[in-house]
Amino acid sequence: MADAKDESRTTASELPDDPALPGLRKIMTRGLAQVMSEPELELATLYMHNYVPGSRATLEARVANRRFVIKIYADDPSAEAEVYRRLAVLGLAGDFGPRVPRLLSWDRDQKILVLSWLEGPSASQLVKDGKGRRAGELAVAWLHAASGVDARFGPPRGCGHLLYQVGVSVGALTAADPLLGATAKRTAKVLTRTQPREGTPHLVHSTLYARHILDMGDGPGVIDWQQFGQGSFEVDAGMFLATISRAAVRHQEVADEATRATEAFLEGTRGLVDPNSLEWYWAAALLHLAASGLKTGLRTQPILGAHSLVREAAWRADHPLASPLLEGGAQGDVPRDHP
Repeated sequence: MADAKDESRTTASELPDDPALPGLRKIMTRGLAQVMSEPELELATLYMHNYVPGSRATLEARVANRRFVIKIYADDPSAEAEVYRRLAVLGLAGDFGPRVPRLLSWDRDQKILVLSWLEGPSASQLVKDGKGRRAGELAVAWLHAASGVDARFGPPRGCGHLLYQVGVSVGALTAADPLLGATAKRTAKVLTRTQPREGTPHLVHSTLYARHILDMGDGPGVIDWQQFGQGSFEVDAGMFLATISRAAVRHQEVADEATRATEAFLEGTRGLVDPNSLEWYWAAALLHLAASGLKTGLRTQPILGAHSLVREAAWRADHPLASPLLEGGAQGDVPRDHP
């Protein structure tokens, strides 16, 4: 469910003491076995996969032949628990084909979700491993699976939500780098002026990063649904493509594989997404990613490649329907500046 480099083995007593995460503090002080009322978990090995102080933590637990995920939040995770439950009812939490983790249990008071473990390399890892086309095909398979279910619930995640994120991103980029912020602001104005018409809302992940799509062998597994909501399929399509763009910027050696992933995705989603709307959401997502870390205060300087991401966002915002890849050409026409 996470790349090996993202995990670190720990014991309950070694977990961070975070008063904003009561579930984490309870596991640290009482142990996983008592928190989950399962004595056999006394022997469980824990791995920390993600920790954002004051916000959330993701643990992996292994014991005997069991392996599962424990997600601990500062805020009420009831909505996320509900999306896993509903997707299971709709047949998207099975043992084959496109799927999401199964909700095993949850504790509203301790703000803990326990989910089944999905094993497989992420789409971002596939790009690094020279399997870019496979990464794109997995994202396509998920969108087609999602398009076949009627699950209209969750907060709005359409143009308005993206424009809000763009505004926050512009402010953060401007504070860190005024020249970069100026370019981002001009792009934001274009996006505000050219918002696409939103059709029937669908269930969207809304943070469909390449790392959130896993290769399960017979289809994609999609994890981390805490930001789900209602929007057009272009919301998820644009975010996936933006993270592929980011991979090409961060790791120039995988640029060709990133292009293959993009090509496979665009080929597979013809007829499912509107090309013009897709460019808009792609550009908005690029601005969002360019400000990663700045908006949460985890960084004071823009990420490596932020200038390239902002430039690509500006290009895509200014050239609706002009993307070479959307017309079957080569991505080389898109202005790039790899560091």
